[in-house]
Parts: sequence; structure tokens; C-alpha cells
Amino acid sequence: MEKFRVDYFTDPLCCWSWALEPQLRKLRFLLKDRLRLNYVMGGLLSEWKNFNDQMNDVARPAQLGPLWMQARNMSGQPIKENIWISNPVDTSYLACMAVKAAALQSGVAEEAMLRKLREAVMMHQRNIGELEVILEVAEDLDQKQILKKDVFREDLFSDKVSKSFKEDLNKTKAGGITRFPTLLITYKERTYQITGYRPFSELKKTFLLMEPNLELDLEIDKEEYLNSWESLTDRELEEVITPAQEECF
Repeated sequence: MEKFRVDYFTDPLCCWSWALEPQLRKLRFLLKDRLRLNYVMGGLLSEWKNFNDQMNDVARPAQLGPLWMQARNMSGQPIKENIWISNPVDTSYLACMAVKAAALQSGVAEEAMLRKLREAVMMHQRNIGELEVILEVAEDLDQKQILKKDVFREDLFSDKVSKSFKEDLNKTKAGGITRFPTLLITYKERTYQITGYRPFSELKKTFLLMEPNLELDLEIDKEEYLNSWESLTDRELEEVITPAQEECF
């Protein structure tokens, strides 16, 4: 069967990407190996000195708090916005490089690193702009035999990772991608784009445009779903057992 090839433009620090996880995980569970994800680290925040998000009126750390609160209220995902007052993140570039370094070991390690960085900053108010925090995440993944922390540490500031991250930044710029999350879905030589936070119904509508016979309304077994993920928020579980929220952003 033909696969849906998805370039997923995102960033570990993107609250709207975290907000989309319940819907995206449900989609991945239903499509299984027909959905092939390629993570592209878009580099949301290089430094605050030159940062200016005119769309959301954000130019300094404290102004991100209300945006994260909005993402929490709209999505139901656990997000602690007080980090932007107590311990603001200075850059997301190091976290992006951590994902690229993990990817050198395996796709499983890449995805686990991205997930754990998001949990660290969104749920636990950990500053993922700090090397110490990233190495702690690597340590945790090493203990779970997902990633080799010593190899990861050597790779993190290597030329190979720098080149890989730069390629992602160039791909983001060349594609005109200015908002995260953005999904570029290629199927049968046609490409569709989904940008921003969307309810599952919107994702389903797009995929049915590409393949009308897709079965995306199947009942999902709760226990099977729980066992399919290393960690799962309450909201992510609710997505498959209760009707999805219909807000978009």
C-alpha cells in the first residue's frame, strides 16, 4: 500500500506542536506503517535578542506565558506556562540539535528525545535551553536502553549534527514555513499542507481527500492504546475515547 509521507516541521519548544500530540498520535495509531514521519527541526527560537513574533505579539519571554496558557486551554494538554517567568528558555536551538543527535542513533531515539524534551519543558518546567537538562534527558533514555548517552554527548556538538540541523533550517526557510506545527503530506505525487493546531476531524478530512477509503473512525481499544506509547497524557487518552474538541488555531 502507498504510504503517506509527512514532513513534520516542528520544534521541542513549540506549545502548539505539543497541543497537537493527541490528534497526531491517534492518526498514527490508525494508519500505523502507512504513515511515515520525517521530523524537521524548524528552530523556533535562536535567541531573544532578534526574536519578534508579530502574529502573536511576542518579543520577550514573559509574553509567551499567555500564549502557552491559550494552548493549554484550547487543547487540554498539560502545559505549565510559569516557566516564562521563573526560568525562561533562552534558545530552542540546542534542543533541536539534541533531536538531530539522537536521530543519528535511531528513529526511535529521535522521537523519544523530542517527546521527552517536550514533556520536560511543558509539563515539568525544565529549561531545555540548558545543556545539563538535555543531558539528564539523555541519561533517562540511556537507562531505558533507547539511546547511548556517551555517543549522544559526543555527537551533540559535532559537525554532522550542525550540518543536519542547518539543513532542516534551510528546508524550513525554502518551504516558506513560518508556523509550527506544519505537516507537508505527500501522497501519490501530490502534497497537502496542514498548519497549526487542528482537531482530529480536520486531520481526518485532509487524509480522506487523499484517500477516500481510509478507515479513520475505527473504535480503539483503550488498553492497546495505552500499551502503544511509552508515556501518555490524560488528554491523549481522552482523544481516542471521547469526541475530539473542534477548535482550530
